[in-house]
Amino acid sequence: MLAGKIMGTTNRSISFVIGFMILGLLLSTSFYSQQRVMKPEVESRKEDLMNSVKDLESEREHLKDKLSKLRAEVENYEKQAAANEGVLVSFTQESEELKEAAGLTSLKGSGVEVVLADSTQFPELENPNNYIIHDYDLHVAVNALINGGAKGIDINGQRLVSTSAIRCAGNTIMVNSTRLTSPYKIRAIGNPDRLFNTLREDEGFSQLSGGLAKAFGLVVQVNKLSELTLASYKGRIQLEYARAVKEQR
Repeated sequence: MLAGKIMGTTNRSISFVIGFMILGLLLSTSFYSQQRVMKPEVESRKEDLMNSVKDLESEREHLKDKLSKLRAEVENYEKQAAANEGVLVSFTQESEELKEAAGLTSLKGSGVEVVLADSTQFPELENPNNYIIHDYDLHVAVNALINGGAKGIDINGQRLVSTSAIRCAGNTIMVNSTRLTSPYKIRAIGNPDRLFNTLREDEGFSQLSGGLAKAFGLVVQVNKLSELTLASYKGRIQLEYARAVKEQR
């Protein structure tokens, strides 16, 4: 009877052992089965990440190339802008020089002032025209100043330009269509000594300032000035007789 109990106990133990072995085998099989299922998912995820990295690297290289091209374009535009700016500066400078030479800008510097005025004496039975300043007297003074290298000239504030006209109109003189009366102050900017000497050596002006002034009491004075300012020409520049030349084909 004791042997029967022992056999029963042994059989149950063996059954338990066999049961645990089967359970362990099932768990092991399930674990490896899950590993086999999970491993392809991990590999797939890893491959996706690697592909994403490759795509990002490719996009980065593309952007670097695009950035290099944009930088090259910017440098090219900057060079063109610098060249255009140089042309603009040169053109502006040349334009200002032309305006200055044409009397279209104000001018400041040293020079001379020539004062011509009518006589205060008008003897009876004498020709009154001998005792007043005429347009040709102004022409004599202006031409001498131009020959002396004057950079700009005005008469009683009227700036002389290439189209300026000086002519008599009764007892007055017209300059730039503006009536002027005695005294006539002709101012010129340039080398004071050269302008002064040119006036003194000019034959027509020497006659005016010498014999004519003494004979008829005309006022003729020349003064050197260290600084004077000429206003710009305010009138309209109109070439009355000039016409554009048509190009021949």
